[in-house]
Amino acid sequence: MPAPTMMRRFRTLPALLVLLTGIGACDQFDLTGVENPNLTDEDFLKTPDAAATWLRGVERTFMQTLDDLVVNGEIASDNYFNNYTTLTKVFDLPRLDHHDEDVRALQQSVGRLREAATFGLDRVLEADPASTAEQEAEFLFYRAMARIFSGEYFTALPAADRGEVLDGAAHLNAALEDLERARTLTSDEARRTGYTLAMARAHYRLGNPSQAVSAATQVLAADPDFVRTADYDGVTGPGNSMQGLLTGSTNNLQPLPRLDFLDPKFPNRGPQIESAQAFLKAEEAHLILAEAALASGGVESARSQLLELRSLVASRPVEEVDSRLQERGRRGGAVIYPNRSTDRVAFEPGEPFVEGLILDRSPDPVQVSTVSGTSVTAERIESAANESELLYLLYLMRQEIFLGEGRRVVDLGLRYPLSFAEVQVNSNAVAGEWYTEARIPSFIPLDGGMDRFDYDETNGTVVIHHDMNRILVENRGAAEVLPFH
Repeated sequence: MPAPTMMRRFRTLPALLVLLTGIGACDQFDLTGVENPNLTDEDFLKTPDAAATWLRGVERTFMQTLDDLVVNGEIASDNYFNNYTTLTKVFDLPRLDHHDEDVRALQQSVGRLREAATFGLDRVLEADPASTAEQEAEFLFYRAMARIFSGEYFTALPAADRGEVLDGAAHLNAALEDLERARTLTSDEARRTGYTLAMARAHYRLGNPSQAVSAATQVLAADPDFVRTADYDGVTGPGNSMQGLLTGSTNNLQPLPRLDFLDPKFPNRGPQIESAQAFLKAEEAHLILAEAALASGGVESARSQLLELRSLVASRPVEEVDSRLQERGRRGGAVIYPNRSTDRVAFEPGEPFVEGLILDRSPDPVQVSTVSGTSVTAERIESAANESELLYLLYLMRQEIFLGEGRRVVDLGLRYPLSFAEVQVNSNAVAGEWYTEARIPSFIPLDGGMDRFDYDETNGTVVIHHDMNRILVENRGAAEVLPFH
């Protein structure tokens, strides 16, 4: 199977079906080299409402790409441990090898989204007389998201089929160009707010505080409660894989014990009902503003921003969830996890034990936040004595708020390498170059250290081996993390 950026221009019926039905697994279809006389891309371009049809396909492709990045990213981070699933067993270490099939599949997923959106922009809009400016804006948005994913998750990727290999900054800057164009095209205020928040996200990762602050401020002025979700479909797909992985009886991921109270963020509400996945939300604007303030010495401004963020999180929905199937590794898991509300958690050796982070999952339902949640109280924010303490709380809140959304792996400074499959077929990709090695900062614990803890079930105590938020704050000067510092 060729690498993701090797895809040709969706010339055949099977390729169209991949987009329009959400079937995108590399193992199921080879999207290149197939000639089907029944439907070519030119035939498709002549169909009524081709732009609307293609946009629906791109939306579904985006949801699949997001799902791929979220699941693998949560495993690679300290958020979740693959306790008993058939998914990757090495990302937890973390080991991110450019020969790894999961690395190849992730690159392919991002490349598929980019190429689908580009085809919509370059071919479909022009061919469809009924196409609209709103459709163009959305194609630009989805291509921008593919470019943001390229810049956030990978050391470097080609920006086009067999193209020059570009670093993350180049992809993020290209995303900003698409998003600016999209903002000028749309008359839909909610979409424009989402495009602006995506711009804030890209500027944040680029380390552009003034531009990120400007965009984040615009977002909160336009809609202080903003959320844009990927609305998964339990009937026609694609589905939300995290939902099954968090609510299944045995085939599941387990959260780091101090995050137990937030799980499952995506409840199982019944057959063929899939939880939506928030991927842009106003909380990010507050986090950007607070971190920019701290980076410039504005401790009190950051404190006020975190208090506003805390209020927003408190206003988000909380749902009663039947979580009795979750036995926390007691039915075939490799590791036994705490499962009693009386269990107390120390964030690392020598730290005090904290109550209220572990939920009793039987016999009664649990209360779980389905958009954002946090353990950080207003009192704790108010009592933080200095910049370092507030920065620690900011990153703890950032981790908790984005739990299950695939963002933590990026905040930890981890980057997937360029796939070996790309090097094989792309003359612009050179074996042995820096981008063929994963980026794993020197301060990241290896051999599964981020997920490790000691559980004394008799005394009801949990001691996590590493507090990664403390480690991030202590290493805030490292180039891989905390973009504003």
